[in-house]
Amino acid sequence: MLSSLFFLARRLLRALPASAACLGALASSDRAAAQSTRFAAGLELLRDAGGAEVRVPWKLLVPAQIEKGVRYPLVLFLHGAGERGEDNERQLTWFASAMAGEERSAAYPCFVLAPQCPKDRRWVEVDWSAKESARPDQPSPAMEGVQRALDKVLAEHPIDAERIYLTGLSMGGFGTWDLAARHPTWFAAAAPICGGGDPRDAASLAPLPFWCFHGAEDKVVSVERSRAMIGAIEALGGTPIYSELPGVAHDSWKHAYSDDSGLLAWLFAQQRGAGALNALAQAPWREGDKIAFLGDSITQAGGAPGGYVTLLEAALREQRSELEIPFVRAGISGNKIGDLLARHERDVLAAKPTLVFVYIGINDVWHQKLYGKGTPEAEFGAGLRELCMTLGAAGVRVVLATPSVIGEKRAGENALDAELERYAGITRAVAAEMGLELCDLRAEFLDRLSLLNRANAEQGILTNDGVHLTPAGNAFVAERAAAAIARSLHRRQR
Repeated sequence: MLSSLFFLARRLLRALPASAACLGALASSDRAAAQSTRFAAGLELLRDAGGAEVRVPWKLLVPAQIEKGVRYPLVLFLHGAGERGEDNERQLTWFASAMAGEERSAAYPCFVLAPQCPKDRRWVEVDWSAKESARPDQPSPAMEGVQRALDKVLAEHPIDAERIYLTGLSMGGFGTWDLAARHPTWFAAAAPICGGGDPRDAASLAPLPFWCFHGAEDKVVSVERSRAMIGAIEALGGTPIYSELPGVAHDSWKHAYSDDSGLLAWLFAQQRGAGALNALAQAPWREGDKIAFLGDSITQAGGAPGGYVTLLEAALREQRSELEIPFVRAGISGNKIGDLLARHERDVLAAKPTLVFVYIGINDVWHQKLYGKGTPEAEFGAGLRELCMTLGAAGVRVVLATPSVIGEKRAGENALDAELERYAGITRAVAAEMGLELCDLRAEFLDRLSLLNRANAEQGILTNDGVHLTPAGNAFVAERAAAAIARSLHRRQR
């Protein structure tokens, strides 16, 4: 695999900047641009677990001109260890100031959010010199400040939520991997520079477009950190770009953020969700493959024009017109797990699919409140296991989706959140026990809504009524289902 990575790096690598004098000139102009009144300032105040105050200042570059009714992309930039402090200036040294220059402002009108990590803190509390590290369970206090700043900026400025990009260098490269793994639905693309992450996050990261840079001679952060992340993502169907720079030490960001690298043009071309649909198209399909979608009214509507099933089918046919993959639509309104057990042989197995996407559980919870006719937890778990065992015995691969939402308010504030989370937990447990591919729509909806639903509305963002999908909701389920199906097909190759 490494040989292919090196080949890709050589193919993508452009010429490095010609001289140190050139870099010095760039730095000088960048410092001047940093004084531009286009940089707004802010500060996030929070406390760590021990009660100590944590101050995270930030600067926001705004587009040179903002047209009424237009939303602009945003780049979240995480600086390296050398720019830590509290002056709210040093974090502009790389990338942020350059984006304020006249040429880049004209070519890429955008917002750039540049928070500053406090001295003696880290974006991610891991050892940078280690060959590997696990992602901490909780974000660092500094990263909490980053998320608060992002939330504030999104609420106050005309930003396109489908074009939020994430990049960082060195310590910020670690932060890029970390934040992308914690919130995989927030970003359209990410570019970690000479950092490292946790390869166990590869399943959630695989749908996200990545361009990763690392110097082959880096003695500060081992190049193995980037190689491991890229390899893990590729193994699950992701298509990251990896540029390993021969003869370059730790300062690989100088090339990555230069005009020669091509990174900026690539970054601003990305639209959120497109990576997952691309992964589906590039998955290792086989002759004779057929996919079925089994579920309730969400899946029934998903098979109609504009529904998530139809969107998946259209995306696959558009990108892989030579494939002839039949799609079996088997969603029926009002269904619960017992209904799927009663009809799956007739509606699914009779069609002889090779893969089935099962999306069930909402009515098993919701109907208890509406009609007093839900499904007890033990019965739901037993039925789900029986359904998956029957499908598996027929040689069918199963992708199991957790029930998504009954209400779009913040987690814990919808009336049935506790119950729905327990049923989602049952689905996760069944998938883990049986070795099935999990599409954790529950977690993914909550993650996406945490970014979009700042008004804490009960409905109207991804759902019409708290349950059934809007056009944006159908597009979202299509992208998340695409990623899970692609992962399942890649695992079949092993």
